[in-house]
Amino acid sequence: MKAIKICLVFFFLAAQLFLSSCDNRKDYFIEVNKAPTLTLVKNGVELMGNTLSDTLKIGEPFSLHYFISDEEKIRIQVTQVQQQSTVDIGSELISFTGVTEGQDQVTLMAKDSFNEEAKFSISFTVFRNIAPVALFTVKKIGVSSPYEYEVDASASYDKDARFNGKITEYEYTLANYKFSSTLSKIRYVFGSAGQKQIRVRVKDNNGDWSNQVSEYVVLN
Repeated sequence: MKAIKICLVFFFLAAQLFLSSCDNRKDYFIEVNKAPTLTLVKNGVELMGNTLSDTLKIGEPFSLHYFISDEEKIRIQVTQVQQQSTVDIGSELISFTGVTEGQDQVTLMAKDSFNEEAKFSISFTVFRNIAPVALFTVKKIGVSSPYEYEVDASASYDKDARFNGKITEYEYTLANYKFSSTLSKIRYVFGSAGQKQIRVRVKDNNGDWSNQVSEYVVLN
């Protein structure tokens, strides 16, 4: 009986020692553990700080490279508030695509098993399209006729060109004659001398037209 009692006491002490050892080991790893780091790169340039504000066009992906540094192999986590965009996560690339207009708040996080974490917050303004801008110059050619002029609208541009926006059509109004063309530069022979109004507007690949711009020229 005495032997059994001694064995039980020994077992209890051993268990306490084992649990204490485990706790000490856990505390040790918590103390030596380093929080992960999360690095984001946009167009080859590392983003400084932990916030980013940018614009996002509906239907056009916006991509960032990301790198997580940690002793563990952990994956990036994404949380959204408004969910104005969709998110596609690759091994080192994360892409956002706008779906509805508005403000989108996104949080990226790298978190290890000790609950140490690194966060990066992104604020997107999601838009459908930005209308293009029409610009043109007028130059007298006078080869086939004294009233031959060139209208050059090649300086026109789409404000959201970085989101693959582009000019697809040019509308010319030369005095009373109006026509559309895919050409950014045209030549036209007016029928008579006098003051003539030339007007131009352009359309982008989203189907939106610019404001019309105009200029008066005097033919003599």
